[in-house]
Amino acid sequence: MSRLPTVHPTFADRLVNWFNPVAGAQRLRARMMTAALGGYTGGRRDRRSTRNWRGKEESANVAVIPDLPDLRWRSRDLIRNMPLAGGAIATNVTNVIGDGLVPRPQIDRELLGLSEIEADRWQAQARREFMLFAMRSDFTRVQNFFEQQQLVFRAQLESGDVLAVRRFRRDAGDSYGLKVQIVEADRLCNQDYQADSDTLVAGVVINADGVHTSYQIADRHPLDIRNQGARWTTVPARDTFGDPLVIHMFERLRPDLARGVPYLAPVIEALKMLSDYAEAELKSALISAMLTVFITRPDAGNEDAPPVIGDAAANAAANEVELGSGAIVDLAPGEKPEFVNPGRPNPEFDPFVLSILRQVGVALDLPFEILIKHFTSSYSASRAALEMAWQMFRRRRTLVADRFCDPVYAWLITEAVASGRLIAPGFFEDPVVRAAWLGCEWDGTSPIALDPKKEADADKVDLETGAKTLEEITQQRTGGNWRRKIEQRGLEEKLKREVGMLAATPSQPTPDPLAPADPLEE
Repeated sequence: MSRLPTVHPTFADRLVNWFNPVAGAQRLRARMMTAALGGYTGGRRDRRSTRNWRGKEESANVAVIPDLPDLRWRSRDLIRNMPLAGGAIATNVTNVIGDGLVPRPQIDRELLGLSEIEADRWQAQARREFMLFAMRSDFTRVQNFFEQQQLVFRAQLESGDVLAVRRFRRDAGDSYGLKVQIVEADRLCNQDYQADSDTLVAGVVINADGVHTSYQIADRHPLDIRNQGARWTTVPARDTFGDPLVIHMFERLRPDLARGVPYLAPVIEALKMLSDYAEAELKSALISAMLTVFITRPDAGNEDAPPVIGDAAANAAANEVELGSGAIVDLAPGEKPEFVNPGRPNPEFDPFVLSILRQVGVALDLPFEILIKHFTSSYSASRAALEMAWQMFRRRRTLVADRFCDPVYAWLITEAVASGRLIAPGFFEDPVVRAAWLGCEWDGTSPIALDPKKEADADKVDLETGAKTLEEITQQRTGGNWRRKIEQRGLEEKLKREVGMLAATPSQPTPDPLAPADPLEE
């Protein structure tokens, strides 16, 4: 028969027991019986492996917000100084954003009552207007919109979250006044550094329904050495029409969580220890490489040998030998060299580090081969690793497109329609019509092809069987606009015919009805 679990009396138990020992014993007995009823061994308190396991039962914000400053600076320190951490962030940015997500307007022409030609013309014009804005979208006039995508995504991974604020300023030469200002996570903090409350969490103002109503943004970094009397601006989350004024980019990991957690948070300690271990091994190898030869003398153990003083000590520097590659040194009579086996590099270093990196890759949702960017397995295994990585990359790309790119596109098209640069009947009258005009998809870089011929053959079969369209294949293989590629191919074929480079297609011979039939066909 199993023993009842050990239950430690709480303060209330001790208080009740002080006034009424019988009631106190009944409370303790009831708690012991309750603890013994659990069906999961992971929830038992009478097992040796879980007896002293005391987790913290905290809300999402209480568990995360106090640790955020340390998580941020430690994450940034690893990214700056540890190649693996910086490489994990760079791998995400390169594959999720790449050169930037390019808009491909896709309006609902059936709802809008447009023909295919009219819809294509409007979409082409909308794309031109957005590209015109994209080159001058940055409020600080440093980056274009596609570089801002990289910055927003990198900042979200590094700091946990980032803000994009809608601003308006028409500079000389601008066609649009819309500007996008990127605000680092550290500047989103409580005004005058006041304590958190039920309605204010780390700079985010929250109403009774849990809605983020506004953001308190400092005009500079809180730890800036020039931070003499920082000023805060409370920016509403949405304007009077319900359109967003602030885009809060973060991935909510728990309900009610108000701020994001850095991408490296689960592996910060492991990466730091791994970095220290690698540095120690490197230093040991360097020191061992320098201490490889010792000189032994026959009078080393002779107590009667004269001490090395006077001129001998003064000339010690002259007797020192600088070791070098391929050097030949003359030794004094009776002296002989003793070689030391340093045991470095450590032969167990690489297997141990790779074992830890496999666990790190699981936490970061990156296959081991993608994390270290080294493919040593078979084609099938490498292809599987790429496919698994791209499942995560596509998910993150969708988040960036939905949470950042789509709102900015809506801001621009709204200004274009309001200024008359785009004609969109019913845009401001009916939200359904407005949504039809704002339809847009975002195209990014495509996955790399380990064996382009195999993948091209597979795409050909999918196209012939109808499993894929030409548009889907174009997006998955090379990216870009499939219509423009067809037009470009037409221009190339036309030019080849004009200069005589296009070979004539051989005509098929007409079969002779009097010719004998092939015996194999009979």
